[in-house]
Amino acid sequence: MACQGPMKMGYHGVLRLILPLVLLFLFLYMSITKLRVYLHECIQDGKPCSQIQNDVIEEVKVEPSTSFKLDPSDVQLLEDVLKNCKQHEFQIGRMVEAFRFCVTEKKDILLEEYLTAWRQLIKFMDALGAVFTFISSEAMTKVNILQGYLNGEHGKHYRTVTSMVKYELENEVVNFKELPPNHVPSGCRTLLRLHRALKFLEVFLYNLGMSVGRDKTSEMCADAYRKTLSHHHSWLIRQVAEVAFLALPPLEDMYKVVCVSHHKEAKIVLLTTVDDIVKVYNITQEVYTEHGMLDLP
Repeated sequence: MACQGPMKMGYHGVLRLILPLVLLFLFLYMSITKLRVYLHECIQDGKPCSQIQNDVIEEVKVEPSTSFKLDPSDVQLLEDVLKNCKQHEFQIGRMVEAFRFCVTEKKDILLEEYLTAWRQLIKFMDALGAVFTFISSEAMTKVNILQGYLNGEHGKHYRTVTSMVKYELENEVVNFKELPPNHVPSGCRTLLRLHRALKFLEVFLYNLGMSVGRDKTSEMCADAYRKTLSHHHSWLIRQVAEVAFLALPPLEDMYKVVCVSHHKEAKIVLLTTVDDIVKVYNITQEVYTEHGMLDLP
């Protein structure tokens, strides 16, 4: 009878159990053999893939949730979830609040609040299991780098995205060429990596919110990844990611993370969340576009 235990776990349970070990051994193998592989960025001839001729990345557009109207009961549900969803380390209410607070009246982004929102996003990824480890660990590294700039000697220049860009450009902190080895990345370069990852999570949450309840989470996540982050990753990392997404928990488990029980509730909560993320993303995108920094290596 003891041998029946793993069988009862089912395919999905076994996959979620062994996949982290497979990924660990893969990364250990790459480290031991010292393969010249860029794990976190797609590089060719010293340039990000987005700069390579004939490799045009289309900006993914997400329709805002304001395209549907919330009736009073929906508004009450949304408020209850954002206020009371505290059964996990990840609290969607705190994340939404941080994204809302980081947008200033002058349409700028407060970096401290932005990082607060990202810490909640990282907790969201962690709540989904080891699948997102390769993204969440990198995101936390970037958050810590930016927090270091905020707390550092020139912290006053890092209060907002615009002030950071202005300061780093004027002081030639931004490196428009390939980053030298052992060189601390600039704030602009670091934020750009989070900015790209934010688009991935935005599209993924949008897919979850628009799902009718029959779609596979792995397919929705893979779709978001292919449209966004995959353009900046090496071929090897893209393959690892595609396999890793197969171990994502089912939709019902994801609903529990954001304290909803069915599709209608998920649509209200997730698409409202996406709205707030889109506003932050678009402002940041405009700043980087204005200064020609969307392809910083």
